[in-house]
Amino acid sequence: MSTPTIAILLATYDPREDWLVELLQSLNAQTYPSLKLYVRDDASPNYPLERLEALLKKHVTAFPFVLHRNANNLGSNGTFGALVEDCQEPYVAFCDQDDIWLPNKLENTLGLLLSSPLHPLLVCTNVRVMDGDGVEIAPRMEAHRRRHTFLRGTRLAPALIHRNFAMGCTMVMERRVALDCLPFPAAVVHDHYLAFCAATRGAIDYLEEPQMRYRVYGGNQTGVMAGITSKEAYYQRRIAVFEQRLQALTAVTNDLPALTAARAWADARVRNYRRERGGARALWKLRKTDLKTSLLELVVLRLPKPLFGLVVRMIQKGVL
Repeated sequence: MSTPTIAILLATYDPREDWLVELLQSLNAQTYPSLKLYVRDDASPNYPLERLEALLKKHVTAFPFVLHRNANNLGSNGTFGALVEDCQEPYVAFCDQDDIWLPNKLENTLGLLLSSPLHPLLVCTNVRVMDGDGVEIAPRMEAHRRRHTFLRGTRLAPALIHRNFAMGCTMVMERRVALDCLPFPAAVVHDHYLAFCAATRGAIDYLEEPQMRYRVYGGNQTGVMAGITSKEAYYQRRIAVFEQRLQALTAVTNDLPALTAARAWADARVRNYRRERGGARALWKLRKTDLKTSLLELVVLRLPKPLFGLVVRMIQKGVL
């Protein structure tokens, strides 16, 4: 019986070289026997393509690789979408440039995808969390992000409206499923969008045991309160972005009552932020849609700016 090939899809942008080397070495050490690596650089302004190619030739020796560079910067969504189109293999695994994969990661994740009684469209995994120096700071994601809860099963789309538990760098799925989700809309990070699309069409499963070391540092694209330094930034990154996300998710399916409820809640958030009459009352009434966020905004958005900043920094550090 032949072994199906997995395409590893790696997007790069001005990578930190020592971290990239660690990643490539961990990919090269994968126990799964049939792999192909697709690398697409997102028009890095400070990292020569020749240097990236040299690193790939040096550290990826166990399987073939293909390297492309975007003519213009497409962002992570555009780059990962192009990577899905680049490959031809039946299965795809998404990959970030700064993590370290454990040797059995792909063997275990594809194994679950093919053997799970749920017949999932997408499989993801837990991770060990490390800092920028490679020091482990949490044995599992739940110990690092208190609100991160992994789910498995069918009918998970409502839970994926408000937050994503399926991290892209842990995902394995059939390429045809990923192709059906293209293009990835700008308003939703590609892994969140893929998880939502999969959940509207079938099941998701996950491996409880971590399959990689996930690096958390100041440059991560996502994270708790990432990039928020003011109330205005909070509005743009948490409230306005959520409204845009709802529009993108509604385009996937308009037959989901939870989306209707989320739109009413989103409107209440805007009104509360703007201090419009009745806004706080509306948000309080709809607080069960997302209790923690509702309570946070009812209280924190009314704090003086210095105190608001202090609370946000405490949340970013995991103190609150």
